[in-house]
Amino acid sequence: MPFRRMKLRQFSMRILVALLVGGGLLLLGGVAITWQTVSEIEQDAESRLQRAQLMFDRTMSHARQAATNVAGMLDRPCADAAQLLREQVTTVPDVRSVSLATGHRVYCTSLYGEYDGPFNPDNYVDGQLQLLSGNAVTPDRPLIVLRQDTDKGSVLIGIDGYYLRNTLDISSKNSLIALVVGKKAMFGSGQVGEAPSPAEEGYIALSSASFPYQVATRVTEHDYLSYAWRHSVGSIILYPLLSLLVGLGTFWLMGRSHSPAEELKRALVAEEFIPYLQPVVAGDDEQWHGCEVLMRWQHPRQGMIPPDRFISLAEDSGLIVPMTSLLMAQVSTHFAPYVHQLPAGFHFGFNICASHCKDLSLVADCRDFINAFRKKPIQLVLELTERELIVADEVTDRLFAELRQLGVKIAIDDFGTGHSSLTYLQQFQIDALKIDQSFVGMIGTDALSSHIVENVIDLAIRLELQLVAEGVENQVQADYLRARHVDYLQGYLYGRPIPMKQFCKTLFG
Repeated sequence: MPFRRMKLRQFSMRILVALLVGGGLLLLGGVAITWQTVSEIEQDAESRLQRAQLMFDRTMSHARQAATNVAGMLDRPCADAAQLLREQVTTVPDVRSVSLATGHRVYCTSLYGEYDGPFNPDNYVDGQLQLLSGNAVTPDRPLIVLRQDTDKGSVLIGIDGYYLRNTLDISSKNSLIALVVGKKAMFGSGQVGEAPSPAEEGYIALSSASFPYQVATRVTEHDYLSYAWRHSVGSIILYPLLSLLVGLGTFWLMGRSHSPAEELKRALVAEEFIPYLQPVVAGDDEQWHGCEVLMRWQHPRQGMIPPDRFISLAEDSGLIVPMTSLLMAQVSTHFAPYVHQLPAGFHFGFNICASHCKDLSLVADCRDFINAFRKKPIQLVLELTERELIVADEVTDRLFAELRQLGVKIAIDDFGTGHSSLTYLQQFQIDALKIDQSFVGMIGTDALSSHIVENVIDLAIRLELQLVAEGVENQVQADYLRARHVDYLQGYLYGRPIPMKQFCKTLFG
């Protein structure tokens, strides 16, 4: 049904926009937290790498100074150079050993004095540095050897891994830092192993400008999450709550109305439009033979709103179509269980206007209404109102033809007051005329009105149309109309419009 589709569309749109707004805010918060976390953790990592590099450069500069101090001894016997070598170990910070080499042989060391051991310059990265996990004296204690090459040979300065490990340990606050020399790396644990691959996710490295080494770290996903939880836990909790509140607020605001038409849409979705039924009695016995279904607006704050305050706007906006669909669904749902208690041929009348004639959705609503009473058929009557002209075209021709096939009766409401009443008689196959209450109200007091009523009655007889008199409020009017064999009477004399439950209670006794 149109109103149900509209309700579903509006509710879906509210949900969608609320999700987009709330989700957008949540995404924005996530991006902000992620950007802040990534930015801060990378800045922290780079800062720690810079501090570590500064300390390593200082340590290696000490080694280079020691090498410079003894480089002049390369053409001297070991006996002459040994004392100076030992002095470097004693006086220069971070230096563990000093050795002299010529060609591919080490011939003098600070530890042994004269010595004869192999030496391969190719093992040094850029001919300057070699990272070892240990040596013959301390096999489990790593060291770095700095080589300073001269035209007379090489000076080899051993840097104790203890100092390097301390630097790594101090710098590895949030993520581990490694000292990378060629394909080997020393870690904060003091172990020497394979250097981490630069292709690893989160790999960050800083190269020394003075020596051929890098300090590197790897920031893992766990590091990011841990850092975010430690430093942004408030935002992590706040953004989802704020997104939820904003999403709910958006959903609520979209349900509010910012114009009369939007208020009608809101009320339609909330099913605030309810049917009031006014009895229609047979002219021969004045027994209830049908009813006209009238629309009322049960506003949650303003109470019951009469139709003259919203029907025109509903027709202008086209909302009258789903509103009528809602009314028909409510009536059929309520009365279907009582179908066997309804008087034979009981008819329900609904007002329709030009907006209903722009498509065929009315046919589907009428079919559903009639099918709800298939166990004991009723008569469905559509009353054409004249606030807006119904134009005869292919759509309206097909509409009325299909309604006719369903057995729906067509009546002209308030006949005699609109500019198009006679036109409708010519263009559409009409079954009944409803005499406007303004004429009925003047019966017995105004001769002109009485003549108009009589002329309408005469017209209906000639055209073989049924007649319904509206606005019957006293017995004089009723007697006048019954004496002229008007088929049906409707007015306060027989009952005011009342809610469905009250109508059923009265009808079924």
